[in-house]
Amino acid sequence: MKNHIIFFSGGKASFTVAHLVKERHPNDNIVLYFTDTKWEDEDLYRFINEASDKLELPMLTHSMGINPVELMFKQKVVFNSRIGNCSSILKMKTAADFIKKGIVPKIESWRNWQHLKSEDFRENPILYFGIGWEEAHRKAAIIENWEPYDVQMPLIDEVIDNDMILAKYKIRQPRLYDMGFSHNNCKARCVKAGQGHFGNLKEKMPDVFKELKEQEFYMQQYVSSYHIINRLEEHGFEDDVKELYLQDLEDCYKPYFEGKRKKPIPFIPPNLQFTTYSFMKRQIDNDVYPYTLRDLSIDIEEHGHQLDIFDIGGCGCFVNYEGVL
Repeated sequence: MKNHIIFFSGGKASFTVAHLVKERHPNDNIVLYFTDTKWEDEDLYRFINEASDKLELPMLTHSMGINPVELMFKQKVVFNSRIGNCSSILKMKTAADFIKKGIVPKIESWRNWQHLKSEDFRENPILYFGIGWEEAHRKAAIIENWEPYDVQMPLIDEVIDNDMILAKYKIRQPRLYDMGFSHNNCKARCVKAGQGHFGNLKEKMPDVFKELKEQEFYMQQYVSSYHIINRLEEHGFEDDVKELYLQDLEDCYKPYFEGKRKKPIPFIPPNLQFTTYSFMKRQIDNDVYPYTLRDLSIDIEEHGHQLDIFDIGGCGCFVNYEGVL
C-alpha cells in the first residue's frame, strides 16, 4: 500500500486531483493536506470540509496559528508584490517541516480520520499538486523543492473540466470563483495580487478592500516607526529609551493587528521632531492614504488612469523560495 499526500488548497484543481488519485488508487493510503493561513474566506472551509466528506478521504489541517497580517507585524515587513513571506512561511515552511521532519505546528486537526488507512502516511509518500497546464512554469521549482519525493501534477498533462468533477459529487464551487477571482486563496487578499485582481476585490467586496487598505496603511506606519526608533542611538538616545519606545509602539499597534481594536492608538513619541511622525499623524487626521495597488480610487477613478485588468498576479505557493524548504 502506497502513501499519497494531496496538497489541498481549497481550489477546484486540487479537488480534481484528489478525485483522480482516489479513483486510480482506491486501496492506497490517501491524505488531503491543508495548510491554513487563518486568513481564508469562510466559504473555503465549507468547500474543503464538504470535499473531504464526499470523497471519503481524511483531511489533515495544519496552521502556525497566525495570519499574514500578524506575520507582517512579527517580521516588521510590509508584504507586497515582491515579498510574500506569508506563502513561504505559513504554507511552505509549515508543510516542509511536517512532511520532511515530522514537526507538528501549533494547530493540528483531522477530519474524517476514520478513512485513514495507515498512520505512517509520511513514509515515502507521493506528493500531488493541483497545478494545471496554464501554470506549468511552476513545475520545475516545486519538484526541486521537494526532492527526493515523487512529485506529481496530473493536470499539466491531462485537461479535465473541474466543474464537471464538482458536479459529479454535487459540490458547489467556492464563492470567490463566482465573483470572478482566479483562485480561492486568502479571501482574495493575496499580497502579491495585481491591479486587475484588486480592482475586482474593490467592486465585489468593498468592505474587505477597505479593511485591507487600512491594514496596509497602518502596517506601513508601524514598520517605518519601528525602524526609525531602532536607530535612535545614532541621535544620542540611550538603549533603554529606545527599548521603551519600541515597547510603546508595539503596545499601540499589536491589538489592532490581532483584530482586538478597530484602529491603533496613534503613537507620537516626544522629542523626535527629526522624524516623520508629525507628517504621519496629519495623514491619519485627514484620512489621507499613500498610493498603493490596493488604493485604486484616487489615481484610477478620480484621475482616469487606466486599470490593467489583466494584471492578476498571485503568490504561486510552493514555488522555489531559497532557504525555506
